Amino acid sequence: MTSRQVAVLLAEAGHDVDLLAPAGRPPLRYPSSLQRAYVVPAFGADPWGWLNAAEKIVREGGHDVVIPTGDQVAVFSRTDVALTWLAGRVAVPRFPALERVQDKISAAVTLTEIGLPQPESFVVRSAEALRQISDPPLYVKLPIGSASTGVHHVTRREELLRLADRLDTEGAFATDGGLLVQQPVQGPVISAQSVFDNGRLVAAHSYLHTRPGSRGGAAGKRGVDLPSVSEHITLLGAHIGWHGALSMDGILTDDGPVWIDVNPRLVEPANAARSGVDLLGALIAVSLGQSPSSLPVGEPDVVTHQFVQALWAAGEQSRRAVWRELWHAATRTGPYRDSTEELLAPLREPKAIAGLFGLCAALVTAPAGTLRRAVRNADRNAMTAHTWQRIIAGAPPAP
Repeated sequence: MTSRQVAVLLAEAGHDVDLLAPAGRPPLRYPSSLQRAYVVPAFGADPWGWLNAAEKIVREGGHDVVIPTGDQVAVFSRTDVALTWLAGRVAVPRFPALERVQDKISAAVTLTEIGLPQPESFVVRSAEALRQISDPPLYVKLPIGSASTGVHHVTRREELLRLADRLDTEGAFATDGGLLVQQPVQGPVISAQSVFDNGRLVAAHSYLHTRPGSRGGAAGKRGVDLPSVSEHITLLGAHIGWHGALSMDGILTDDGPVWIDVNPRLVEPANAARSGVDLLGALIAVSLGQSPSSLPVGEPDVVTHQFVQALWAAGEQSRRAVWRELWHAATRTGPYRDSTEELLAPLREPKAIAGLFGLCAALVTAPAGTLRRAVRNADRNAMTAHTWQRIIAGAPPAP
């Protein structure tokens, strides 16, 4: 989602955009504005192979800037970028700063240090300790993993016991890191986005999740201007001396935001762009070492949506839900009224329409198989515990 939004927004701004992606067919056709797609190793399976391929492509292609749109930030941060061809082309934090927020337990510790509100939390380091918890509902979070693969919402004790057995079998307690357990908090999900220049806030934006999407994503968003949100992410970035893009997810309660996750990367910048906050422009300037001035806050209450996210979420429910989503999108009723699309630009990329019709047909006729293929494609680039350990270990010796 983030990659496609970045490609569309950069093309709108007049940039020539190339793409690094593993082999295989994406669930949605690449934007027609892309100049070229380079095939690279899947990041999740081979982060150092991915980095070597990226550096070679940038060196031979003469690209000005590299924008990580996922967990690739971690492998950039682990290497000494200043000594590579990527110097002056990518904005990433120093590795000690990244380690403070990359895994969920470290992020919770860092937020506690600076007094940012979080749900009631504790760490369990064995399956037996997890079994002893007697008060679901709660969330059980692996240190490394996305909202769909590393976060488990447990509502009954029987679910907790089964989860403890499964995680024990999968080796989740093989290291001393443990799991993070958090109590639920009531309220809408809020996301905060930012760009920092060596600890100085350059740009920030926040939005509410107005509709849930597939795999923990947001199918609908509404921009908001909450001073407490900006203060919190500014405090976090300054505390750890962040450089580059930084995002946070939380729950907006009556008393303000309660933070549940930190993402050391850019996340879906289209709502910010439609609200007047150019996160991508700020990130490019920081990547080039230009020390840009801080951007003003954007216009609040700008509503945007991602039709494909909503369609996948409907496919997870039923065929009837898919048909209902198609009707609302075609008639611009319900959640599509007065809302702007984030992912697609049909007038500028007509070839995407055929692929979109194909996706709609697949979700109506075979939703389970279509969703499995989309998940496999996304997971190839996702950070896993194994990926993170390979990055921590450093680059392998040259052959």
